Amino acid sequence: MADRAPARQNESAGAQEEGLRCRVRLADGRMFCGELPPWRHRALQLGMLHAESEGLVELTPGTRPLAGKVKIDRRARRDGSPALEHFLPGGAAGSARWLEQLLVHAQRIIDGNYAYKRFKDGPREEAFVGVTPRTAPRGSKDAVAHTRFLWLDVDKPDRLPALWDFLAERPCQLLCESAGSGGVHCYWKLSKPLPAERVVEQTGAVVDLIERANLRLIHALGSDPDGKPSVADRQCANRDRVMRLAGSVNWKTGGWARIVEADFALEPYRLAALVGDLPDPDVREYTRTPLVDRDDEDPYRRIPASEYMVQIAGLEPDRAGFVHCPNPAHPDRNPSCSVRGKRPELWKCHACGAAGSIYDLASLVLGGPWGRGRLSDDAFRRARAYVLDVFGELT
Repeated sequence: MADRAPARQNESAGAQEEGLRCRVRLADGRMFCGELPPWRHRALQLGMLHAESEGLVELTPGTRPLAGKVKIDRRARRDGSPALEHFLPGGAAGSARWLEQLLVHAQRIIDGNYAYKRFKDGPREEAFVGVTPRTAPRGSKDAVAHTRFLWLDVDKPDRLPALWDFLAERPCQLLCESAGSGGVHCYWKLSKPLPAERVVEQTGAVVDLIERANLRLIHALGSDPDGKPSVADRQCANRDRVMRLAGSVNWKTGGWARIVEADFALEPYRLAALVGDLPDPDVREYTRTPLVDRDDEDPYRRIPASEYMVQIAGLEPDRAGFVHCPNPAHPDRNPSCSVRGKRPELWKCHACGAAGSIYDLASLVLGGPWGRGRLSDDAFRRARAYVLDVFGELT
């Protein structure tokens, strides 16, 4: 697959009738090189990723304010109820019209039907698709049981040469231009589904197999002197990741994301052949601590703070077990909130004194009260509903 380098598109958001360039090799070996309308790019990506998905496909909107970061709407509506409309059946779920239904929903997203905010020139909605099928209409890790693809995101054009070298040995089935900073997304299809997790019998630790495999790909592309990935985005390794949908507008630039290459004739990879010879970056990066061993009938109160801080507040602990304080009233420049104290199910900021349990954090994130005795019945119900939405049903 030569000449991979994506050329920036000239199409603006208002030129939907114009075609987007791509190369497609069909399953019978026939080649197409030329322009296709945006909806065909959406169909190719959704068809590639989810023709064999038995579960639900997460196809969700995100709003990008002017000169701001996109905010993905993937878990709830404004009233706190689940956003069930963003989860539709995949190709193996029994509906003959599955792809048509996804394409209609994608167009509704792009048209701004789900927009929380309008701008002077109209909606600024972006479309994102989950790589993995969901077992339930939730955008959290617990709703992912397996994957048929591995993936990575290279978001800087000056880092693409390292990717081209890697793809020369391990070509991918799908290569998409993200239309943001000049980077691309890559997807490799596996010959059989990869389970989401495995429990290490000796320690009880839970290994995230999908994240582990994605991290091997990321670190194979190169690291900086501190050992951190310098080519691909580490934040895209998680199994519940949603990625930009080809044939949709990236409002960071106003350009169209597009498929560069789609190869339906390339044989799927055995996991060992794709990442088996690549080293693990750090076992701690994809190993999750099991529930805290304490006498509490509520299983959510036994989730370690180091884990729920990531899932609920999006804050990754450093190696010392500290995160930036989640309290919006505390501009914490240096991480001062501990999530690995003597009570590993609790968090505490040693600078401002903010502290609490998983429900206190959920309430804080939702803009409600936090702290011992401060959660009213309504505030607690909202916080618990949010926790259940993030982690699913635990017993």
